[in-house]
Amino acid sequence: MRALAVFLVTSALFAAPAAAQEALRLVNGNDWQKSTVEQRRAYLIGVSNVISVGARADTRQGREDTFSLNAQKGLEGVHLEAAASAIDAWYTAHPDQLDKPVLSVIWRDLAKRQPIG
Repeated sequence: MRALAVFLVTSALFAAPAAAQEALRLVNGNDWQKSTVEQRRAYLIGVSNVISVGARADTRQGREDTFSLNAQKGLEGVHLEAAASAIDAWYTAHPDQLDKPVLSVIWRDLAKRQPIG
């Protein structure tokens, strides 16, 4: 039993660097198109949460012109389904730019409303 526990802990330690490397890469259009509706929603909820936490921290620190605050303001009233549809439409219209990060599409096409392309 102890040998199994050591094996599992060792396996997890060796797997962690590979998982960490994958986490550093930004999600792009190829990833977006391969993902399920549930995965897309989870991604958008995660982005929304990070922006909200960042905006709150910026407000507490007295910062006024930050990415988080501007993104929060620009995305106000944008619902998950509308955001997912806009991202889908952007990658459909730009099939040659599937390497562009989804966050870039969210920022320029949804938050700033300055279409990229």
